[in-house]
Amino acid sequence: MVDLDPQRIFSGPQRQILYRQAEGLCRICGSELGIGWHADHRIPWADGGPTTIENGQALCAACNLAKGQAMAYVDLFSPRPFQLSVAEAVKDGIQTGSRDVTVVLASPGSGKTLAYQALATQLFRDGLIDFIAVFAPRIALAQQCETGWMHRTGGVIGADSKCLLFDPAKRFGMIRHRTNEVPLTSPAELGSGFVATYSALAINESLFVEWAKKHQGRFLLIADEAQFCGAARKPGDDDNGGTKAGALITKLNGYARHTLLLTGTPYRADNQPLILSEYGKINADGRKPLICHAEATYEDGIAEGYLRTFEMKLVDASVSRRTLGDPSDRMAGEQMLTYNLSDDADGLAEVLKDPRVWQPLTNYVVDAVKDKQKFHPQYRGLISCQGQTEARAVVKYLNDRYPGLKVGLAVSGDGPAAATALQDFKSTPMDILVTVRMAFIGYDCPEITVVGMLTHYRDAGHLMQLAGRGLRVWDQMPPREQSCRIIAPDDPRMKRFLAVLRNEVEEGLRRIEEREGNGTGEVPDPQLPISYIAGAEATTARVASNDVDVEADELFLIESAKSAVDSGEDVSKIKQLLDLLSVKVLERPEVPVPRTEPEAPARTQVPKTEKQQIEDRKSKAAAAITKHLYKLGFPPGCDGYSEVAMKITATVNAAAGGLKASEIRTVAQAEARLRAALKL
Repeated sequence: MVDLDPQRIFSGPQRQILYRQAEGLCRICGSELGIGWHADHRIPWADGGPTTIENGQALCAACNLAKGQAMAYVDLFSPRPFQLSVAEAVKDGIQTGSRDVTVVLASPGSGKTLAYQALATQLFRDGLIDFIAVFAPRIALAQQCETGWMHRTGGVIGADSKCLLFDPAKRFGMIRHRTNEVPLTSPAELGSGFVATYSALAINESLFVEWAKKHQGRFLLIADEAQFCGAARKPGDDDNGGTKAGALITKLNGYARHTLLLTGTPYRADNQPLILSEYGKINADGRKPLICHAEATYEDGIAEGYLRTFEMKLVDASVSRRTLGDPSDRMAGEQMLTYNLSDDADGLAEVLKDPRVWQPLTNYVVDAVKDKQKFHPQYRGLISCQGQTEARAVVKYLNDRYPGLKVGLAVSGDGPAAATALQDFKSTPMDILVTVRMAFIGYDCPEITVVGMLTHYRDAGHLMQLAGRGLRVWDQMPPREQSCRIIAPDDPRMKRFLAVLRNEVEEGLRRIEEREGNGTGEVPDPQLPISYIAGAEATTARVASNDVDVEADELFLIESAKSAVDSGEDVSKIKQLLDLLSVKVLERPEVPVPRTEPEAPARTQVPKTEKQQIEDRKSKAAAAITKHLYKLGFPPGCDGYSEVAMKITATVNAAAGGLKASEIRTVAQAEARLRAALKL
């Protein structure tokens, strides 16, 4: 039997506090509270909910009466097992009070963004939260969160918005990208939220902390890609090696109703633990396993059909290392050592900078993309380089060698243009995107089906994130017909990563069968011999997949046959078919008439955040004003230009409700000002 609070009705002082907390607005619909408003129990009194401020909320009479009626929501959203487990883990933590953090380890493409958006909707419907606060490592991911959930154009929700999967009777509203805008959320818009970057959090600490204090216990905190947040090396240390964002997320957790920690790897890249996380005892690998409450692996994605299988082409290289003699030993002369990259990865970063290595790797990526485009013209590739200098060199090489190839570049050194390039690559007919680290975390472009790894990073989490850009199943093609091709150096650590992928694919395919059946920067000691990579050159290539391995000699024959018949099929698939038929490719077949290339798809509309839409309209309004000034004979810089420009601008502002461009906060306001400018 449930123990009931002896006090059933909120007292006068409690009602006053609830009214002030709600700022005189209904906590559900946001309407102004009139005489007779209701002080409601979030957890019903009959279910054991206490009559306390923490369990109370101010509601209008209509919402409180509606809350008492059972609501059966008709959602189109059908959660994956992983997404369901996330929701169950969070609700369990809240209901039992056993923990205030849920840790989720999720492979790329598992649908974690939609998982927390669906979770926020459920918690809002249950009266457990009013808002959601999301933090992500990059602006592109923050923008993707807003537009993917509820993209609006002219006040109309876009057809590709994920919120349409949920019953409009009550679902989560806008999740706006914010940097330093006030307010982060509107008190009158319950069931909404914001998304910001960890950088914005660190720069504008007081803004976010004050918001959290104001809405204490009434918001869900999301730390997306939490491996970007540092954790303390030793509890209680002031200078503990943790990042500022990590410390602030920990602080915000103290105000949140619950915190959801999403990560793609159990450790940070510096091998430090994640914030707000617990670890088990040291295992056989000498590491402490992350204790997570929900998990999605590559194996799960294969078994459930939302991730692709892969074929990896591993390219070997002959490396020449020159060693200078010991200056203290006259007998020790200069030496040259030659070895294969597949045997020793020492100096990998320098090896990949040699054009004789990265150019053949790049050519293999181009060949693979052209193969995939024979199945669908929108298939494309991604090349990840280890630095911006190398990325620009790759782009120049591609443009020079393949004039008809459509190549994009996204590097942080290009500032806002890089974010635009990432958006354009998803909406414009393109072939290959070259980047450094901007598109390996959370970048959602399922048309990418070829991944070129021209980077020396070998952390398993990094490699999985990078490979994951090409593993997402695209809904425009049958899932069973999709695969990802990975082009990579044939070094020992890459081969270990290959073994991990193979094992997960094997287990995922087995589950399907069962279901269907039923660098440090240190200066070397001058007294020691100094060695450096004198040169490297790509040599042989081989292919590996879960179906079959294809060595260099067989690969040459099969690729010759592929070229002859203009086939885009994976090498491993052809080899498997030949093995089944006991056929060997001995002679080059006659070349058939080339197939007709399909027409390139048209450019699609890129969803924009509210902030981007506002800036777009403000820019068009400014252009319209400038055009009008030209018509009046006042080009910029001429005598009297400033005075006339001020008068014209004031006229536009007055027609748009008296708002200056700097005072515009909504798309509707920006649209009104643009219309006024176009009427000049």
